[in-house]
Amino acid sequence: EVGNQVLKEILSGRGTEDVVESIHTLLRNTREALEAGQVAADKFVITKQLTKRPEDYPDASNQAHVQVALCRQKAGKRDGVGAGETVPYVICVEKTTDGGVEEGAASGKGLAERAHHPDELLPAAGANLVPDVSYYLSQQVHPVVSRLCAPIEETNAGQLAECLGLDPSKFNAQ
Repeated sequence: EVGNQVLKEILSGRGTEDVVESIHTLLRNTREALEAGQVAADKFVITKQLTKRPEDYPDASNQAHVQVALCRQKAGKRDGVGAGETVPYVICVEKTTDGGVEEGAASGKGLAERAHHPDELLPAAGANLVPDVSYYLSQQVHPVVSRLCAPIEETNAGQLAECLGLDPSKFNAQ
């Protein structure tokens, strides 16, 4: 969705400086909305198709969609657990007892371990899970926006990262 908005800005026909400022503002606003919990949970859903039965993956522990399928299978669910089916998932962190959240990768859990079916985020599920905002900003939003903005000389991956609250030094060399 952010990528589409950035593309609309780029194709708007407005001056480059105005476009860059609009994109930077959009990214800052997106970060603020994500951090404030103002983005609907369904916007975080990633889907990936199983190419074989989940138990047939040799590297299942490293693949988010396979881990989610295996958990659903173990729970007796029948949808999203067979070859050819699409598995929806959200990369999550756990809420801490003080109301904060774990720091994604710093929690010691790998990406696949932090993947959960969207139903697990529902209050009725009783889970203490929220989408991992850092993951979505750095791995889902930034790469798309950086590619779209690469031809624009007035901005760069580092500046875009900074607007998203990411460490710009990790992106400046790109």
